[in-house]
Amino acid sequence: MAPMRDDTPPNPRDEALQPRELVAFRLKMPVPDTGHLVSCDGLQSDVTPPPITPAETTDSLRAAFPEAPPVEQTSVAAQVERGQSSLAESELDAPLADASLPDEPALPPAPTADVISPVKTGPNPIIQSMTLIASMIVMLLIARFSVPRIVEEIRYSWHRGELRAEYETGGEGLKNVSLDSLSRAYEMVTSRVGPSVVHIEVQRKPAPNDEQMHRLLGGEMFGMSDQGSGVVVDADGYILTNRHVIADGDSISVTLGDGRRMPARVIGSDSLTDLAVLKIEADRLMPLKWGDSDSLRVGSPVWAVGSPFGLDRTVTFGILSGKHRWVRAGEQYGASGRYQDFMQSDVAVNPGNSGGPLVDAKGTLVGINTAIVGDTYQGVSFSIPSNLSRQIYESIRSTGRVQRGYLGVSLDEVPDDLLTSENTRVRGALITGIAGSSSPAGVAGVLNGDVVLRANGVEILDVGHLMRIVGKAGAGASLVLDVRRDDADVQVTVVLGSRPFELDRN
Repeated sequence: MAPMRDDTPPNPRDEALQPRELVAFRLKMPVPDTGHLVSCDGLQSDVTPPPITPAETTDSLRAAFPEAPPVEQTSVAAQVERGQSSLAESELDAPLADASLPDEPALPPAPTADVISPVKTGPNPIIQSMTLIASMIVMLLIARFSVPRIVEEIRYSWHRGELRAEYETGGEGLKNVSLDSLSRAYEMVTSRVGPSVVHIEVQRKPAPNDEQMHRLLGGEMFGMSDQGSGVVVDADGYILTNRHVIADGDSISVTLGDGRRMPARVIGSDSLTDLAVLKIEADRLMPLKWGDSDSLRVGSPVWAVGSPFGLDRTVTFGILSGKHRWVRAGEQYGASGRYQDFMQSDVAVNPGNSGGPLVDAKGTLVGINTAIVGDTYQGVSFSIPSNLSRQIYESIRSTGRVQRGYLGVSLDEVPDDLLTSENTRVRGALITGIAGSSSPAGVAGVLNGDVVLRANGVEILDVGHLMRIVGKAGAGASLVLDVRRDDADVQVTVVLGSRPFELDRN
């Protein structure tokens, strides 16, 4: 048995009052039922008189258990004197072991009874299936009501992110802009555009009634003079202007930016777009570069240069206010709003500015100033986009006229009860008549009452949109039309003809 120590230092006062002795002992006894030996460790402390000696304790235990083996007892003081090692602190809580005791005989294993374990059964497969189906239904319901909102929130966040980026970029850009640099930009645009702008003067014969009246009154009749603007677009001497500026002109003269004045001849004109091309014989010309009107955004700064009221090379500034406008400009000269696709700006344009250029911040041509609202400037002006102007210019320069495609139908706007889309801005075009069975539409099988929804995959906004698509395609081009016919969608392929020249005069 390992030695035991009382690590508590003795209190002299306690020792004076009562003697104390510790005795360690181990008792082994059989259990009546199983025959196993039970080992009991004990620590006896004699703290009250009369003291109980170990011998008396042993005699009492032997009287209670006569068959138990003899008990070995050892005092703590004797073990310390013999120099045995002390117990570690971790062993104080463990049962005491006595190495001096004889080996215990092996005991037979205790009898065990057969225990019947309960039968374990798995979960019910039907309940599992129902639970899985219910979980899927709940997930689908959650997705049905939450996913659209999540997608909407993502789109809104994306749009808000773009707006925030533009907002911050604009703020940073404005920090680097000064009035001096802005004024310098205006000056550079004027320097770039000014040499390409020309002043046009037109002499017209008087009307027969006016000439006869002047003869009756005995007065001398002079020809009527008109004026406008134009822009040099080619170093070979080609000038682009408005048709109504040079219409019915008896003679046309052009004054260049360097002061040279010379006659001009008409190469051709287009009444539907109110554009005309002139030609002068001059060298050292400085043409204006073409710009891209489609990429020009609303709000972009623009400049107009022209000769309002005969004041040549007048520069005005504004912003692009809108695109795809339709106005009745030049109809007295045969112009058709159906073929026009105006850009709107707040640039000051007055009589004499017609035919002059509208330029962007790069100093490139993005439009031809054409019309205003009223007789003088009232804050709204219109110009023909440069992309359309360039197409007309190249056609007139190469053939002398504009070669447009011809469908051979009469068109009208689609009423509200025939609209096929919830977007009322995409209306399509209603066919109200066919120009004979030999016309391109008649040959292709287009019928009266068809509503044209798309042309070559492009949604038709209105009648003018379809006319511009057909005209731009040109003669001989194939055009695939998606039409609505008696609540059914039909696709028709039309080989366009050439628009009769007589129609351009009406």
